[in-house]
Amino acid sequence: MKKIKNIVVATDFSVTARNAYRYANELANALNATLTIVHVKESIVMHSDVVIAPSSSEDNMELIKDLKELIAEEDFVIGKSATKQEVKIKVLNGHPVDVLIEMSKTSNTDLIVIGATGLADVLTKIFGSISIKISNQAYCPVILVPREAKWQGIRQILFASDYDSMTTELSHNIIDFAVNMHAAIHFVNVRNYDPPFEAKQKDIDWDKLFVVSDSDLSVEKHTIYGNNAVEELKKYSEEKHIDMIAFASKHRSFWENLMHKSITENMALSAIVPIMVMHLDDK
Repeated sequence: MKKIKNIVVATDFSVTARNAYRYANELANALNATLTIVHVKESIVMHSDVVIAPSSSEDNMELIKDLKELIAEEDFVIGKSATKQEVKIKVLNGHPVDVLIEMSKTSNTDLIVIGATGLADVLTKIFGSISIKISNQAYCPVILVPREAKWQGIRQILFASDYDSMTTELSHNIIDFAVNMHAAIHFVNVRNYDPPFEAKQKDIDWDKLFVVSDSDLSVEKHTIYGNNAVEELKKYSEEKHIDMIAFASKHRSFWENLMHKSITENMALSAIVPIMVMHLDDK
């Protein structure tokens, strides 16, 4: 993973989005990165598929004013002074998923932070349809921040995967992130007991997977078993005081598999720590 210099945080002014902003602000400070807050105004489309003309510049100025007020209010909450690094502001038009994915392709976006219930403060949604689409399709890492998550630094990272998604490149990406955060990392191989899947689940050769060159980096390697992967990951996270859970997949197979089994619904509605999604094709 390349050094994170530019962080983008999406907001719709909801409670969950405000909490994501606080987290992104503290993370940017910890990484000495720039922070840009983005609000996406959805384009209105008629039944004829004719898009109505974009809103006026006056509307944008009002939104910029609202974003400045949000920044001031949330900076006050987290105790930041006006002398801290200025937060950049962007108001864009389009569908939030499309706009943020396009931003993820640019050199000015190294990481996207978004509330775990998406760009709408609806707790009954499955991980937020917008959030999950962005995390699956973005070309940079995405951090999903649960509504109740509080910044306490990142000292313990859990990197969860199955055999097929645990690659050398992905393991080195999460190692780079851990080194930048001065965090310990827990590599966890997830296996279940369902007989139909047993033939596909191989043991990981940890020594061949990666070599840790940083002597100051603390690394733990485990395999966990159980029919409920979410509960096992939650249990491990609580026991090890995990600050962030990271998922990664070469072809999104592991992440999509979690979604298909509705594991993300359980994880999203019950997790209290942020979740980072990475892909092998992240730029």
